[in-house]
Order: sequence, then C-alpha cells, then structure tokens
Amino acid sequence: MRLADKVAIVTGTGQGIGRAILRRFVQEGARVVAVEWSREAGEAALDGLPSERVHLLCADAHAQSTVDEAVQQALTRFGGLHVLVNNAVRYTERKVTECSDEDWITTIDSALSTGFRFCRAAIPHMIRHGGGSIVNLASINHMVANPGLAAYTAAKGGVAALSKQIAIEYGTQGIRCNAVSPALIATERTMQGVSDHDMRLNRECYPVGRIGEPDDVANAVLFLASDEASFITGVDLAVDGGLTSLAASAVLSTRIRGWWGRPPITLPDA
Repeated sequence: MRLADKVAIVTGTGQGIGRAILRRFVQEGARVVAVEWSREAGEAALDGLPSERVHLLCADAHAQSTVDEAVQQALTRFGGLHVLVNNAVRYTERKVTECSDEDWITTIDSALSTGFRFCRAAIPHMIRHGGGSIVNLASINHMVANPGLAAYTAAKGGVAALSKQIAIEYGTQGIRCNAVSPALIATERTMQGVSDHDMRLNRECYPVGRIGEPDDVANAVLFLASDEASFITGVDLAVDGGLTSLAASAVLSTRIRGWWGRPPITLPDA
C-alpha cells in the first residue's frame, strides 16, 4: 500500500497508460480523482475498483474549469491533494512544414499547457498539505525524434523541462516533480494498423526484446509518486526497454548482431 492515505489526480484515465496508472494507484491505497473526457471509457476503467476510492470527473482536461474542478473534488471529497499525474494528451501528426498554426497550438496546449495548468493549480494545495509528488508524462520522442511529430516532440521536450523547473523551485516546500518518458507502449491507439512484421521489427529495437505495456509505465509512475522516491526529483525517467541506449547499427548490422548473439535481421524487398 505505497499510496495509503494519499489523494491523487490522474488525467486521461480512460484507456492505455492512464487507465493502468489509475488502477495501480487504487490498488496501492490511493483515493483518486480520475479525469477523462469520455464517460464510456472513464466508467469502463473503473470496473472492479471500489467506488469510494475513485471519483470520475468526465470533462475536457484541457479546460481551466476542469483543472479547478478536479482540484476542488480532491480537496472536498477526499480531504487533500498529495499526488498529481499529468497524462492526458491530444496531438496531431505533422511534419514541421505541414504543421499549421492550429495543429501546433492544439498540440502544445494539450501536451504541455494542460499539465502546466494542473501543476499551477495543485502546487499551493500540496504545499498546504505538507508537500506532494507530481509526475508528468513526457516521451522519448524528445530524446530521439520520429518523423511527422513536430509539435508533439516539442511539447514533450517542454514537459521534461517544466518538470525540472518545478523541482528546483518548490523542492524546499516539499514538492517533488519528475517526468516519465515512455517508448512504444502497446495501447489501443498505438497498435492500430500495426502489422505482425512491423511488430517484429519494433521488438528488434529494444534490448529487452519486447515493446512496453501500460503497466510498465504505471509501475514507474507509482514509484516516483510514492515516498520510496523521496530523494528523487527533477528526473526524466526513460521507460523504454533500453531503446535510447541502443545504437542503430546494433539493429541492422549483421556483424554487430553477431557480437550481440542475434541472427541477421531480414527486411522485406523494396
């Protein structure tokens, strides 16, 4: 029960990583205000969880009114606020030259500004309740970029930077703030249209031999949120199965793969 007596806000809890975080937190004793825009997805995520430990707030996480309501529900319904997890995100997939102002603004607002608003609202109450832990979901995309994600990559880099800023500004007042940067995680969204061949190639890129699962991220977030991480702040933790440590040549070079003990990789004909 690593979060016993803790009150948390978790955004984007309807599916994937957010859903796994919500369920892990409740299992570890937290009371959670779960923010999810889709009522159907939000209610499905609550299946089997004790109703007295979760309050579902069905609203758009990107609206300031939702931020204010989530904080208020944590305080009035559960009596405090100790943990904040910023997970909700909406983004467009565009190259730099194809990214319109609207694409850019929408993604930056969702992936960066929304988390900022939640942090701004939560920190004063956390300080009043003796401190707290903030975990912001970034992405390895700001470490190793992928094509077609200009605004998303920029936003997630901002999330990591903002987390460091909060860590140094409010550490003496009991606030810890860390980022978690997942690699490819098998969720409803990321697995759409992915072929078996693509999955095999994806697995080749990970030293652990597999892609991630939502629980892999949830466990990392749980640790950083808990008192076990009381001397950890300002960290950007890559939950990536070793991907960002691996040279591309280790994936493609027959010679290097031999050193690695893996057979040559077979690519489809062009």
